[in-house]
Amino acid sequence: MQRPPCTTTTSIHIRPSKRPAMPLSSSPSLALALLALVTLTGVLPLASSSRGHGVAATTNGVPPLEKHELLMLERFHGWMAEHGRSYATAEEKLRRFEIYRRNVEFIEAANRDGRLTYTLGENAFTDLTHEEFLATHTNRAPRPEEEDEEPEEETVITTRAGHVSEGPYLPAVDKVPDRVNWTAEGKVTEVKNQRHCGSCWAFAAVAVIESAYAIAKRVQPPVLSEQELIDCDSYDSGCSSGLSWSAMKWVKKHGGIALDSQYPYKQRKDACQEKKRLPHAVSVRDFEFVKKKSEEELMKAVARRPVAVGFDSNDNCFRHYTHGVYNSMCIKNGELVGPACSGNNLTHDMAIVGYVGKGNDKGKYWIAKNSWGKGWGQKGYVWLKKDVADPEGLCGIVATRPSYPIV
Repeated sequence: MQRPPCTTTTSIHIRPSKRPAMPLSSSPSLALALLALVTLTGVLPLASSSRGHGVAATTNGVPPLEKHELLMLERFHGWMAEHGRSYATAEEKLRRFEIYRRNVEFIEAANRDGRLTYTLGENAFTDLTHEEFLATHTNRAPRPEEEDEEPEEETVITTRAGHVSEGPYLPAVDKVPDRVNWTAEGKVTEVKNQRHCGSCWAFAAVAVIESAYAIAKRVQPPVLSEQELIDCDSYDSGCSSGLSWSAMKWVKKHGGIALDSQYPYKQRKDACQEKKRLPHAVSVRDFEFVKKKSEEELMKAVARRPVAVGFDSNDNCFRHYTHGVYNSMCIKNGELVGPACSGNNLTHDMAIVGYVGKGNDKGKYWIAKNSWGKGWGQKGYVWLKKDVADPEGLCGIVATRPSYPIV
């Protein structure tokens, strides 16, 4: 079986480049001196006039910036403050500024183009190149063991009433509503942030367990522990890789999962702390799969509870997503290209927590809860185009079998 996840917010620790950074102006050394001055003193040289003459005299021998450069540098400092970013050297700060500027120019050009069905914007990744993003936020290595493992008992949603333990709160599968939003129903916990750990598989698994419990018990969802899975789940590989369904299998086998307050998140894999696991807050009696290559079956499943799915998140536009219906198309060199993802490279896991099936001016879409924090996307969520021509779904969300727990 193809190895899905995980796109991650792995630790961003990038060594300064040995190659000279792209200059702010025609003189790299001049630009470096300028940025060093700004870094050390906080003083911004005045902008040049439209005639090319400095509005004021030079500062410490550094000529004034052009107005657009000054505005971009001020914008960069604002972005740094917002995201708590700092750099070890002036050289690295200059390199990050140039990357930030290129990304901002890409974002603004794509938005001006007007052909995308969604909007791009700045976020915590804006000072990374796409290659750095893929290297530090995407785990492409397959899990070394049990790559083709299947669950001991596979069941697919086929019955009218569903599992008897789920109760009358859930609709019968032949009465699927046009739209569902479990977040609006209060059955989804706050968006979390996996940060410096390749643990999207754990976050997606925990998200659907939290919601399944809240729906079945008709209560507010408990905030459960991803760290317990990262440390203790022997089926998966901590911050390196994992599968949502095998995480559910582990929870089932080991009696349940603790609250996050008992076993808090550390953004790294440590030795399993057995004492923190007890008492179990939620137990999982079983886990099930939705039929793959069927968005219709996924809709039936999501009408009953959130479902964990694999996703190809390698598109450069996806990492800049802010709002709208993402359809896997992207602007490259002024051309609309796509799809920029497929079901052959599932690098991430998310929880599908709802959908809009019809009766909306934005068309049909899935509502996916991500694990990159509230500063990404629509306060941590993304709308994914629904009912696409590809039988594997947009970016492979039904390429493999989506999964969910029975609590």
